Amino acid sequence: MKLLSKILGRTGDFSDVQPLLALFLCGALLAVFLTITWQRRSATAKSNPSLLWTLYSQLGTLTWALLLVGFLVAGLSYLRSYLHQTVANFQRTHGRITEANFNAVQTIWGAEQNQDELKLDLYWEEEVTERIESEDLTKPAVLRKKIVRHDITANPFISARHEVTLRQNARRKGSALYGGYDTNCRFSWRLQNPTDRALNADIRFPLPAQGAVYNDLYATLNGKDVLPLMELKDGALNLPRDLKPNEVLDVKMGFKSRGMSFWYLQVKDAREIRDFTLTLTLPDLTKAHLNNPEGCMTPTDVKPTADGQGSVLTYRLDHAITSKGMGIALPTPPQPGETTNAVLGEIERSWLLIFALLVLGLTIGSVKHAVLMSLLFGTATAMGYGLLGDFSDLLFGFWGTAVLILVPSFVLLAWLLRKILPGLNGQLMAVQLLLYGILLPCLAGLDSDRQPLYLDICAGLFLAFMAWQLMKSFGAQPSSSEAMTT
Repeated sequence: MKLLSKILGRTGDFSDVQPLLALFLCGALLAVFLTITWQRRSATAKSNPSLLWTLYSQLGTLTWALLLVGFLVAGLSYLRSYLHQTVANFQRTHGRITEANFNAVQTIWGAEQNQDELKLDLYWEEEVTERIESEDLTKPAVLRKKIVRHDITANPFISARHEVTLRQNARRKGSALYGGYDTNCRFSWRLQNPTDRALNADIRFPLPAQGAVYNDLYATLNGKDVLPLMELKDGALNLPRDLKPNEVLDVKMGFKSRGMSFWYLQVKDAREIRDFTLTLTLPDLTKAHLNNPEGCMTPTDVKPTADGQGSVLTYRLDHAITSKGMGIALPTPPQPGETTNAVLGEIERSWLLIFALLVLGLTIGSVKHAVLMSLLFGTATAMGYGLLGDFSDLLFGFWGTAVLILVPSFVLLAWLLRKILPGLNGQLMAVQLLLYGILLPCLAGLDSDRQPLYLDICAGLFLAFMAWQLMKSFGAQPSSSEAMTT
């Protein structure tokens, strides 16, 4: 009972995932069962046996039919497990992306970079005298001096010009590639003391990522190198400075760095953004591959690079208020064996359709030893897919392996199928073997958005062929009563 319950459970799970293929397979198994019982019953009826012999013969026929159906189900299960193992082995050694490996790459190469805009804190201080009266009126008042800070809330930013060049540099860890990049960043701001008095200023430039590498770093103020004067504190470069009334500052900073997955720039301060331009150059990302990170605005302008291999994104803001960011999210880099992996992901559906075709077609066609032939052909097609995964790295990738191994093996099987089942039936089954075995997994794997369409088309052809074969079979006399006895 446990075994039966397990089989029924797996059958139910399979029918939930692939109801159409489950229906085809059930029809094929039913055809085998009915063909055996009907042919044995016809042979027994012609000899006019006794009741006891009839019961014995019917019990034997039922047992034999169930045995062959069970043999088919067992072969189906084993070969399906072989296909699962083939796909799993290939995926384990080709493009297996894991969170642990991604985190490891981040610690080595660098994390995602989220660049905050320059921050300028303006204030002035004055010394005030505070008089504290004593509760004891006989004692004199206490005078205490203290420094009071007055923050300036006016906006000191006049304009900003930023230029960032980001080039993809995928990093490998384990069997997969992870989206990395190199950046060359140049930032420029024009600031002004918005008051008519001298002020104190704290210039703060946040670095985009903790633990990242910043090479060729520079910082200038009005053309003078101020990097040696800056203090690295709390993930930012800080520079205190005194400002004269209405003084104008030209601040320029830049560096080369590297990161993962996305690059992002955001003006977090609640202020008016004036005359702001960010030019983000992506030399190896065309417009079709652009993707904005979550919370990002779309660029004002997108143009191709001079060689047409990349894109130039321009963000322009003036008299604007926004907290949205600007940047790019990298596409997932092509993984090793990506084409083979995509095709192998579709072979189970293709193989199940082939198996149903073989069992049902050979049974209705009254081929001798149809059950055994179906299992042999099913095993050969499954091994063809296994060889595709095994040799894709040894030959010339997917296409070289498909041309040298997959296509010849299926062509040979189609030729053998025509020899076993001559006539128009054999020709049509051979064509379907090539269609379901080669074209269906390739089309569905390489064009995953239309995968259901390709499967439905093949299922329609399968149903049309079986309907034609059944009509032809019902219109003709059976040529042999021994077709399904083994």
